Amino acid sequence: MKPRLAALGALTLTLLLAACNGGVSTGNGTTPMLRVANLAYAAPSNFDVLQGTTTLATNLPYGQATAFVNASTGGTTVTFDPTGTTTASITANLTIAGGTNYSVLALQGNSALTYLDVAAQAPSLGTGQAQVSFVNAAPAQGGLDIYVTSPTAALPLTPSQTAIGYAGDAATVTPVPFSVTAGDYRVRAVKTGDTTQALVYDSGPLVFAAGANPLLVFVPVTGSASALSMVSLGSDSTVTTIADQRTQVRVGNFAPANGTVDTYFDQNGMSNGATTPFDTTLAQGSASAYQSLLPGAYHASFTVSGQTAELIGSDLTLAAGTSVSVFAAGVANQAVPYNLKLLVVRDDLRAPVTGMAKLRVVHLSPDLYPGSSIDLVPLTTANGITTVGQTIIRNLAYAGASSYASVIPGNYTLAVVPTGAQTPVLPTSAGVPITLTANTVTTLVVAGCLQPSSGVVCATSTTPLQLIQLND
Repeated sequence: MKPRLAALGALTLTLLLAACNGGVSTGNGTTPMLRVANLAYAAPSNFDVLQGTTTLATNLPYGQATAFVNASTGGTTVTFDPTGTTTASITANLTIAGGTNYSVLALQGNSALTYLDVAAQAPSLGTGQAQVSFVNAAPAQGGLDIYVTSPTAALPLTPSQTAIGYAGDAATVTPVPFSVTAGDYRVRAVKTGDTTQALVYDSGPLVFAAGANPLLVFVPVTGSASALSMVSLGSDSTVTTIADQRTQVRVGNFAPANGTVDTYFDQNGMSNGATTPFDTTLAQGSASAYQSLLPGAYHASFTVSGQTAELIGSDLTLAAGTSVSVFAAGVANQAVPYNLKLLVVRDDLRAPVTGMAKLRVVHLSPDLYPGSSIDLVPLTTANGITTVGQTIIRNLAYAGASSYASVIPGNYTLAVVPTGAQTPVLPTSAGVPITLTANTVTTLVVAGCLQPSSGVVCATSTTPLQLIQLND
């Protein structure tokens, strides 16, 4: 099911691409000009940048650019040296032509640090016009179709520009600019050839001011609603990162007495409708896949599957470029903190340290040591004797989420114990087998009841205690 997108007026971020931040220097139209930008997200250090023997920048960090400087025609070399060294990580060999402006972008290429040489003519703009130019600096994305529309327009069938691909490591690319009337816009990208027009990037509302001529560069990112971000390079050396404005959202049905539910994310003033669910028929003990919503104020609600009357709900604000899990927890007609509620958890989907796995725990079992806390521990069994290893997650209270732990990948047998104890309880003393793969992010949800169908809290639930693995 396709997610519903909020009205763009709900966005809190609006970027003004003013004339002073144009991406191509106007110069005098004859003398070539040159600048450099550090867009190498995987670089281990900042750069000292030289053109021949002339220093263009010292200690240039990621996400910054130099101002344009006059350049001489003919062959030249630009080197990016790790700051404090004289050994180039990137060497760009250029041929400078008159009347052309060059932006040399340090970036992560197909397998190593490299560069793109962006060659563009100085713009010629009419009164009340702006000019935009797009560059694809994301090697893994393939071609992009770009749509530049008004902020609230539906995605048209025909893109503004098609098949903008990565030019290749150490390549020169000449973007095809196009002019627009100054005003409010929105930039969206779809992979070339995708007939479903699934968005891979959404800028939200932008303002292209009269005289603006931004160079807009797509770069790779991790941990957001998109694998892409867009960087605006300005002729005054201003660099503005325009993250994908959508929020990644998933829902989980971990209230132990709930049956199958439908879920909704409604804007203010809207109500649940039979044709507008976020996710349907979500079984108890399961979570949906992530879907993308534009940021803004929402009312999240869970209903009995097939109905629109709210079973449980909560107001929340979704921030641009974030990832959020909304989990149902607790039991109806119970007192706080064991009441039926929605727990909103901020997710961190950024990749772990290379070669490691990233793990956290969400504690949603209402009768598991009420008023106490739990630890997550690995178990080792040898000669029929089970021992508890070094604690991975410590002192996690109900209903809450731990911070992320960096864990060596591998096969584990994991169990929950009362904080500081040595006797596993989940689901038995045997523990639960879990595989943590390198370079992945995992959430383990402690759900269900320690004593189903008994006690005060879980008298209405037959759901046993379980450890549920969610691959983020």
